[in-house]
Amino acid sequence: MPSVTRRAARSPEHRAAVVRQVTSAVERLLARGHAYTTLSVQRIAAEAGIARSTFYLYFPDKTALLMRVTESATEELFASSAAWVEHGFADLDALERTLSGVIAQLREHHALFAATMELAAYDEQVASFWRERLGGFIELLGARIEDGQRAGTIDAALDAATTAAWIAWGTERLVAQHVAVNGPSEDTRLAGGLAGAIWSTLGRSA
Repeated sequence: MPSVTRRAARSPEHRAAVVRQVTSAVERLLARGHAYTTLSVQRIAAEAGIARSTFYLYFPDKTALLMRVTESATEELFASSAAWVEHGFADLDALERTLSGVIAQLREHHALFAATMELAAYDEQVASFWRERLGGFIELLGARIEDGQRAGTIDAALDAATTAAWIAWGTERLVAQHVAVNGPSEDTRLAGGLAGAIWSTLGRSA
């Protein structure tokens, strides 16, 4: 007869709770200055208040954990960016507000994002994960640029795919560098400058 306790432990609600605990634990440890590569599963599990064996029920290894935590931490960032593309694409103010949110999100999760980029530099699994994560937005943006070109509102000479990739990757890298070396007082300036650069690239005028 199946164990009721074991079945309950693996319920969707319990799984979600454990993932939240581990996610929060990883971000706390990184914020304290721990390098992700030196964190042991036992240390992460202890910080999350779970057994090491429980950790492995939900994450096969630390790489899978990092990707899951990063995916969760960037959900709002990608959702707001997609919302701008779909609903605020012709609005410069909406673009600046969206970029302000992106900067705020990456600042909030800076230590986690830095750990992900560090691993992506030599771990193809992590690199592929992030390329796919950003790639979905690039495809959406590229299609929207093509729509604008057909409508005559965006410079027809632009290569839509290249432009979308430049906007996405350029913004990601610049914002990551910005939050690493500048304080929050500079965030408004960056959001405005980025918005203007993207707007001009698309061949629009304020």
